[in-house]
Amino acid sequence: MWYSLVSLILLAHTVSAWLPQDRDLAAFNQTLRFEKLGKRFKPSLPNGVTKIRGVNFGGWLICEPWMMASEWSKMGCESSDVSEFDCMRNRYSGSNRDAGNKAFEEHWKTWINADTVQSVHDVGLNTIRIPIGYWSYTDIVDTSSEPFADGNLMLPYLDAVVQKATDLGMYVIIDLHGAPGGQQQDVFTGQNPNPAGFFNDYDFGRAEKWLTWMTNRIHSNPAYASVGMIEVLNEPVSKHDSGNRYPAPGEDPGLVQTYYPGALKAVRDAEANVADDKKLHVQFMSSKWDSGNPRANSAVANDAMTGFDDHNYIGFALSNTGDQSSLMHSACTDSRLVSGQDFLVTGEWSMTSGADWSDADFFKKFFTAQQQLYEKPGMSGWIYWTWKTELNDPRWTYSHATALKYVPTDAAGLENNVYQDVCAGFT
Repeated sequence: MWYSLVSLILLAHTVSAWLPQDRDLAAFNQTLRFEKLGKRFKPSLPNGVTKIRGVNFGGWLICEPWMMASEWSKMGCESSDVSEFDCMRNRYSGSNRDAGNKAFEEHWKTWINADTVQSVHDVGLNTIRIPIGYWSYTDIVDTSSEPFADGNLMLPYLDAVVQKATDLGMYVIIDLHGAPGGQQQDVFTGQNPNPAGFFNDYDFGRAEKWLTWMTNRIHSNPAYASVGMIEVLNEPVSKHDSGNRYPAPGEDPGLVQTYYPGALKAVRDAEANVADDKKLHVQFMSSKWDSGNPRANSAVANDAMTGFDDHNYIGFALSNTGDQSSLMHSACTDSRLVSGQDFLVTGEWSMTSGADWSDADFFKKFFTAQQQLYEKPGMSGWIYWTWKTELNDPRWTYSHATALKYVPTDAAGLENNVYQDVCAGFT
């Protein structure tokens, strides 16, 4: 399940930007964690864990009402307000805008905070992925038509969270989850565009400005020392979407041939005076997302400091079937590898399915099989969707799954998990 020491040395010679093991981040050091855990078993990797094992902080800097109905109501938003855009437009327009800003700021302050990061660390995880919207950079927001809460108000809370992650030696990925115009016909973008409106030169340019701004923030603020990767776009419209959404207007070939190299250039230009071993990995969606191959563009293909993001929801792929054998067969036989796409992380996955979530034995096996899938040789690890919801459903909610002990609750347990034989009879 692990890279060999030789392969790590080779990787270090071919990639200049830093990886978690390059800085000996404390959360990746299994030996240190072994000492703190009371020496329950001898760690198998004396040089520390190199696989990414993490969670998303979904619903925080971009609200998703489906997983936080009570919180949404507390913020003054109604069920008919399907996104942040709609809530601010419908409930907090005009002279009421300050009240909307206060409601959203209270959410940013309380939904996720430094204590949350500590809890994530304490159940053995070493990485957090932070979805964020372009309106966090207020200079690029068209306030006449884009009624988001003032994004600058979220920044102190973001800073505090990444500072805590840095203090704990955790790896952080900043993910442009909501792009100008909306890259997907889905409310995870912070709005609900129909069709997706991102794919044009104006909005490409705004996203590139956001990437420049965020890259500069990362390199100028010591709190961001554990941020090692920036994702240029989460889940654009893809060929596997229903309703003939792909391609959205301007997406093909604009996404791969125009936006991706422009996004990469925005980050690298901002890093012109940054030492190679401190530069960020720039992350693109894996080709398995089916919205084009990022490496079809020579600028992306020739940059050795890129990463790739694979999203894999087995339950959805199998039409949310509750058939346990089918779910386990998929987890035990699939491969997420793509030739040429190194530093490949499964950045979103879950145990969501039609299977009864009260079946603890099944979900322990299902989690373990997926962990092993995403830690196969050539894969760099995984990030679960998501840490916190109000769904009372461990299939979506990692913190709830740990409370139920459906998943290991410490670093030693997660390491031990990869050696469990759960796939017998399902291959």
